[in-house]
Amino acid sequence: MFEVRELKYSQSNYNKILGNLKKSLQRYFVETIHEDLKEADFWYERIERVIKSNRNDIICFEIRSDEEVIGIMTTSLINEQFFLIRHFFIIDIDNKEEAANILLKETIERLKQKYKINKFKNVAFTFPDDYLANPLKRIGFNILKRHNMTLNLKSYKKTYELPPEFSLVPFNEEDMLKIAELSVQIYKNHPDASFWEETNSVSLYLEYLEKSMETYFLPECSLLVNDERKNIIGFCLVEKGDQENEFIIQDIAVNELNRGRGIGKALISRVLNITRDRGYKKAILTVTDGNPAQKLYESFGFKKYTSFNVITNK
Repeated sequence: MFEVRELKYSQSNYNKILGNLKKSLQRYFVETIHEDLKEADFWYERIERVIKSNRNDIICFEIRSDEEVIGIMTTSLINEQFFLIRHFFIIDIDNKEEAANILLKETIERLKQKYKINKFKNVAFTFPDDYLANPLKRIGFNILKRHNMTLNLKSYKKTYELPPEFSLVPFNEEDMLKIAELSVQIYKNHPDASFWEETNSVSLYLEYLEKSMETYFLPECSLLVNDERKNIIGFCLVEKGDQENEFIIQDIAVNELNRGRGIGKALISRVLNITRDRGYKKAILTVTDGNPAQKLYESFGFKKYTSFNVITNK
Protein backbone atom coordinates (compact mmCIF):
# COMPACT_ATOMS: atom_id res chain seq x y z
CA MET A 1 0.00 0.00 0.00
CA PHE A 2 2.83 2.41 0.88
CA GLU A 3 6.04 2.95 -1.06
CA VAL A 4 9.10 4.86 0.20
CA ARG A 5 11.44 6.54 -2.29
CA GLU A 6 14.45 8.78 -2.05
CA LEU A 7 13.09 12.18 -3.01
CA LYS A 8 14.12 13.89 -6.23
CA TYR A 9 12.67 17.35 -5.97
CA SER A 10 10.32 18.69 -8.64
CA GLN A 11 8.13 21.75 -8.03
CA SER A 12 5.21 20.29 -9.98
CA ASN A 13 5.37 17.02 -8.03
CA TYR A 14 5.52 18.65 -4.60
CA ASN A 15 3.09 21.54 -4.86
CA LYS A 16 0.40 19.47 -3.19
CA ILE A 17 2.38 18.11 -0.29
CA LEU A 18 4.06 21.45 0.37
CA GLY A 19 0.62 23.05 0.32
CA ASN A 20 -0.68 20.48 2.79
CA LEU A 21 2.40 21.00 4.93
CA LYS A 22 1.78 24.74 5.06
CA LYS A 23 -1.86 24.26 6.05
CA SER A 24 -0.88 21.77 8.76
CA LEU A 25 1.74 24.12 10.20
CA GLN A 26 -0.72 27.01 10.20
CA ARG A 27 -3.32 24.89 11.98
CA TYR A 28 -0.76 23.66 14.50
CA PHE A 29 0.73 27.04 15.41
CA VAL A 30 -2.49 29.04 15.37
CA GLU A 31 -5.01 26.55 16.81
CA THR A 32 -2.84 24.32 18.99
CA ILE A 33 -0.16 26.51 20.54
CA HIS A 34 -1.77 29.89 19.78
CA GLU A 35 1.09 31.42 17.85
CA ASP A 36 0.49 33.50 14.74
CA LEU A 37 0.90 32.75 11.04
CA LYS A 38 4.39 34.26 10.96
CA GLU A 39 5.66 31.35 13.05
CA ALA A 40 4.03 28.81 10.71
CA ASP A 41 5.49 30.57 7.67
CA PHE A 42 8.91 30.63 9.31
CA TRP A 43 8.93 26.84 9.71
CA TYR A 44 7.43 26.23 6.30
CA GLU A 45 10.18 28.26 4.64
CA ARG A 46 12.86 26.33 6.54
CA ILE A 47 11.44 22.97 5.46
CA GLU A 48 10.81 24.04 1.86
CA ARG A 49 14.36 25.36 1.61
CA VAL A 50 15.77 22.03 2.78
CA ILE A 51 13.60 20.02 0.38
CA LYS A 52 14.69 22.17 -2.56
CA SER A 53 18.36 22.34 -1.64
CA ASN A 54 21.05 20.47 -3.53
CA ARG A 55 23.32 20.12 -0.52
CA ASN A 56 25.20 16.83 -0.52
CA ASP A 57 24.61 16.29 3.20
CA ILE A 58 20.80 16.57 2.89
CA ILE A 59 18.91 13.40 1.93
CA CYS A 60 15.13 13.54 1.56
CA PHE A 61 12.65 10.66 1.45
CA GLU A 62 9.01 10.52 0.46
CA ILE A 63 6.23 8.04 1.11
CA ARG A 64 3.52 7.42 -1.51
CA SER A 65 0.12 5.82 -1.44
CA ASP A 66 -1.25 4.90 -4.87
CA GLU A 67 1.37 7.20 -6.47
CA GLU A 68 0.30 10.16 -4.34
CA VAL A 69 2.99 11.71 -2.14
CA ILE A 70 1.62 11.68 1.41
CA GLY A 71 4.70 12.32 3.54
CA ILE A 72 8.30 13.51 3.63
CA MET A 73 11.34 13.10 5.83
CA THR A 74 14.52 15.15 5.51
CA THR A 75 17.79 13.96 7.01
CA SER A 76 21.33 15.27 7.27
CA LEU A 77 24.54 13.27 7.16
CA ILE A 78 26.64 14.45 10.09
CA ASN A 79 29.73 12.32 9.47
CA GLU A 80 30.57 8.74 8.55
CA GLN A 81 28.63 7.45 11.57
CA PHE A 82 25.73 9.74 12.36
CA PHE A 83 22.67 11.22 10.72
CA LEU A 84 20.11 13.73 11.92
CA ILE A 85 16.36 13.72 11.31
CA ARG A 86 15.42 17.30 10.45
CA HIS A 87 11.77 17.19 9.38
CA PHE A 88 9.11 14.48 9.43
CA PHE A 89 5.60 15.02 8.08
CA ILE A 90 2.58 12.95 6.94
CA ILE A 91 -0.53 14.60 5.48
CA ASP A 92 -3.87 14.07 7.20
CA ILE A 93 -5.00 10.54 6.22
CA ASP A 94 -6.80 7.88 8.27
CA ASN A 95 -3.78 5.59 8.76
CA LYS A 96 -1.08 8.24 9.06
CA GLU A 97 0.52 6.60 12.11
CA GLU A 98 1.11 3.44 10.07
CA ALA A 99 2.51 5.53 7.21
CA ALA A 100 4.79 7.42 9.62
CA ASN A 101 6.10 4.13 11.04
CA ILE A 102 6.86 2.75 7.56
CA LEU A 103 8.55 5.97 6.42
CA LEU A 104 10.72 6.07 9.52
CA LYS A 105 11.77 2.39 9.31
CA GLU A 106 12.42 2.47 5.57
CA THR A 107 14.43 5.69 5.82
CA ILE A 108 16.66 4.28 8.54
CA GLU A 109 17.20 1.04 6.63
CA ARG A 110 18.13 2.82 3.41
CA LEU A 111 20.53 5.16 5.18
CA LYS A 112 22.20 2.14 6.76
CA GLN A 113 22.50 0.24 3.50
CA LYS A 114 23.24 2.96 0.95
CA TYR A 115 25.28 5.38 3.03
CA LYS A 116 26.65 2.97 5.66
CA ILE A 117 25.18 5.18 8.41
CA ASN A 118 23.80 3.37 11.44
CA LYS A 119 23.69 5.84 14.33
CA PHE A 120 21.53 8.81 15.24
CA LYS A 121 23.04 12.05 16.31
CA ASN A 122 21.29 13.61 19.30
CA VAL A 123 18.19 14.90 17.54
CA ALA A 124 15.24 17.09 18.43
CA PHE A 125 12.30 18.54 16.56
CA THR A 126 8.72 19.56 17.21
CA PHE A 127 5.90 17.58 15.68
CA PRO A 128 2.38 18.85 15.03
CA ASP A 129 0.33 15.77 15.90
CA ASP A 130 0.62 12.82 18.26
CA TYR A 131 0.56 10.33 15.39
CA LEU A 132 4.35 10.69 15.12
CA ALA A 133 4.98 9.91 18.76
CA ASN A 134 4.48 6.14 18.76
CA PRO A 135 6.66 5.34 15.71
CA LEU A 136 9.44 7.53 17.12
CA LYS A 137 9.19 6.03 20.60
CA ARG A 138 9.54 2.53 19.14
CA ILE A 139 13.08 3.30 18.00
CA GLY A 140 14.21 4.97 21.24
CA PHE A 141 13.09 8.59 21.07
CA ASN A 142 11.86 10.44 24.13
CA ILE A 143 9.28 13.20 24.35
CA LEU A 144 10.08 16.52 25.95
CA LYS A 145 7.39 19.02 26.80
CA ARG A 146 8.02 22.68 26.09
CA HIS A 147 5.92 25.34 27.74
CA ASN A 148 4.98 28.81 26.58
CA MET A 149 4.90 31.07 29.64
CA THR A 150 3.62 34.61 30.13
CA LEU A 151 3.84 37.35 32.75
CA ASN A 152 1.58 40.37 33.24
CA LEU A 153 4.03 43.22 33.81
CA LYS A 154 1.40 45.32 35.59
CA SER A 155 1.81 43.13 38.68
CA TYR A 156 5.61 42.86 38.46
CA LYS A 157 7.50 44.83 41.13
CA LYS A 158 10.61 42.77 41.97
CA THR A 159 14.18 43.98 41.65
CA TYR A 160 17.35 41.89 42.00
CA GLU A 161 20.89 43.24 42.03
CA LEU A 162 24.00 41.73 40.46
CA PRO A 163 27.00 40.68 42.55
CA PRO A 164 29.34 43.72 42.66
CA GLU A 165 31.98 42.17 40.37
CA PHE A 166 29.52 42.06 37.44
CA SER A 167 27.79 44.78 35.45
CA LEU A 168 24.78 45.04 33.16
CA VAL A 169 25.49 46.74 29.84
CA PRO A 170 23.23 47.59 26.86
CA PHE A 171 23.27 45.41 23.77
CA ASN A 172 25.78 46.59 21.18
CA GLU A 173 25.98 45.33 17.59
CA GLU A 174 29.75 45.22 17.93
CA ASP A 175 29.34 42.43 20.52
CA MET A 176 27.30 40.10 18.28
CA LEU A 177 30.26 37.84 17.48
CA LYS A 178 31.05 37.40 21.18
CA ILE A 179 27.37 36.69 21.90
CA ALA A 180 27.30 34.07 19.12
CA GLU A 181 30.46 32.39 20.44
CA LEU A 182 29.10 32.34 23.99
CA SER A 183 25.74 30.97 22.82
CA VAL A 184 27.36 28.05 20.98
CA GLN A 185 29.48 27.31 24.05
CA ILE A 186 26.50 27.40 26.43
CA TYR A 187 24.03 25.43 24.30
CA LYS A 188 26.32 22.71 22.98
CA ASN A 189 24.82 20.10 25.36
CA HIS A 190 21.29 21.48 25.47
CA PRO A 191 18.44 19.15 24.35
CA ASP A 192 17.45 21.63 21.63
CA ALA A 193 20.99 22.06 20.26
CA SER A 194 20.42 19.82 17.25
CA PHE A 195 16.98 21.27 16.61
CA TRP A 196 18.09 24.89 16.46
CA GLU A 197 20.95 24.90 13.99
CA GLU A 198 21.86 28.40 15.13
CA THR A 199 23.07 27.09 18.50
CA ASN A 200 25.60 24.80 16.81
CA SER A 201 27.28 27.35 14.58
CA VAL A 202 28.70 30.80 15.28
CA SER A 203 28.09 31.87 11.67
CA LEU A 204 24.45 30.70 11.74
CA TYR A 205 23.83 32.41 15.06
CA LEU A 206 25.27 35.63 13.66
CA GLU A 207 23.00 35.28 10.62
CA TYR A 208 20.03 34.77 12.95
CA LEU A 209 20.94 37.91 14.93
CA GLU A 210 21.40 39.99 11.79
CA LYS A 211 18.02 38.94 10.37
CA SER A 212 16.37 39.53 13.72
CA MET A 213 17.87 43.02 13.86
CA GLU A 214 16.06 43.82 10.61
CA THR A 215 12.67 42.64 11.85
CA TYR A 216 11.69 41.84 15.46
CA PHE A 217 14.77 42.48 17.62
CA LEU A 218 14.54 45.04 20.46
CA PRO A 219 18.15 46.12 21.07
CA GLU A 220 17.06 48.86 23.49
CA CYS A 221 15.57 46.18 25.79
CA SER A 222 18.33 43.57 25.42
CA LEU A 223 21.17 43.36 27.95
CA LEU A 224 24.59 41.77 28.40
CA VAL A 225 26.44 40.87 31.60
CA ASN A 226 30.15 41.67 31.87
CA ASP A 227 32.65 40.43 34.43
CA GLU A 228 35.43 42.58 35.88
CA ARG A 229 37.57 42.07 32.77
CA LYS A 230 34.73 43.19 30.47
CA ASN A 231 34.18 39.64 29.23
CA ILE A 232 30.57 38.82 28.30
CA ILE A 233 29.39 36.01 30.58
CA GLY A 234 25.63 36.27 29.98
CA PHE A 235 22.94 37.93 27.91
CA CYS A 236 19.21 38.39 27.47
CA LEU A 237 17.92 39.05 23.95
CA VAL A 238 14.43 40.45 23.51
CA GLU A 239 12.11 40.56 20.47
CA LYS A 240 8.74 42.11 19.67
CA GLY A 241 5.70 39.95 20.30
CA ASP A 242 2.67 39.45 18.07
CA GLN A 243 0.76 42.22 19.82
CA GLU A 244 1.99 45.78 20.14
CA ASN A 245 2.30 45.61 23.94
CA GLU A 246 3.98 42.16 24.08
CA PHE A 247 7.64 41.19 23.98
CA ILE A 248 9.43 37.85 23.87
CA ILE A 249 12.49 36.83 25.85
CA GLN A 250 13.97 34.97 22.91
CA ASP A 251 17.31 33.94 24.38
CA ILE A 252 18.72 34.16 27.90
CA ALA A 253 21.91 32.50 29.09
CA VAL A 254 24.69 32.66 31.68
CA ASN A 255 27.91 30.72 31.24
CA GLU A 256 28.27 27.62 33.39
CA LEU A 257 31.12 28.99 35.53
CA ASN A 258 28.95 31.83 36.89
CA ARG A 259 25.61 30.13 37.44
CA GLY A 260 24.01 30.00 40.86
CA ARG A 261 25.13 33.52 41.77
CA GLY A 262 21.93 35.41 41.11
CA ILE A 263 23.07 36.70 37.72
CA GLY A 264 20.08 35.27 35.84
CA LYS A 265 17.67 36.79 38.37
CA ALA A 266 19.25 40.22 38.10
CA LEU A 267 19.30 39.99 34.29
CA ILE A 268 15.62 39.06 34.00
CA SER A 269 14.64 41.61 36.64
CA ARG A 270 16.33 44.46 34.79
CA VAL A 271 14.86 43.44 31.41
CA LEU A 272 11.35 43.28 32.88
CA ASN A 273 11.74 46.71 34.43
CA ILE A 274 13.08 48.23 31.19
CA THR A 275 10.28 46.79 29.06
CA ARG A 276 7.59 47.79 31.56
CA ASP A 277 8.93 51.35 31.63
CA ARG A 278 8.76 51.40 27.81
CA GLY A 279 5.07 50.57 27.88
CA TYR A 280 5.11 46.80 27.37
CA LYS A 281 2.44 44.93 29.32
CA LYS A 282 3.16 41.26 28.72
CA ALA A 283 6.34 39.15 28.70
CA ILE A 284 6.48 35.79 26.87
CA LEU A 285 9.08 33.02 26.86
CA THR A 286 9.39 29.29 26.15
CA VAL A 287 11.09 26.74 28.40
CA THR A 288 11.68 22.97 28.22
CA ASP A 289 10.00 20.92 30.93
CA GLY A 290 12.51 19.95 33.60
CA ASN A 291 14.83 22.85 32.87
CA PRO A 292 15.80 24.39 36.25
CA ALA A 293 15.14 27.81 34.71
CA GLN A 294 11.42 27.04 34.75
CA LYS A 295 11.32 27.50 38.54
CA LEU A 296 13.25 30.74 38.15
CA TYR A 297 10.67 32.05 35.70
CA GLU A 298 7.83 30.95 37.96
CA SER A 299 9.41 32.86 40.86
CA PHE A 300 8.93 36.02 38.78
CA GLY A 301 5.26 35.17 38.25
CA PHE A 302 5.47 33.58 34.77
CA LYS A 303 2.65 31.09 34.19
CA LYS A 304 2.25 28.34 31.59
CA TYR A 305 -0.47 28.94 29.03
CA THR A 306 0.25 26.33 26.32
CA SER A 307 2.57 23.34 25.90
CA PHE A 308 3.88 21.40 22.91
CA ASN A 309 6.01 18.33 22.27
CA VAL A 310 9.62 18.01 21.23
CA ILE A 311 11.04 14.60 20.27
CA THR A 312 14.61 13.88 21.30
CA ASN A 313 17.00 10.96 21.26
CA LYS A 314 20.30 11.00 23.10
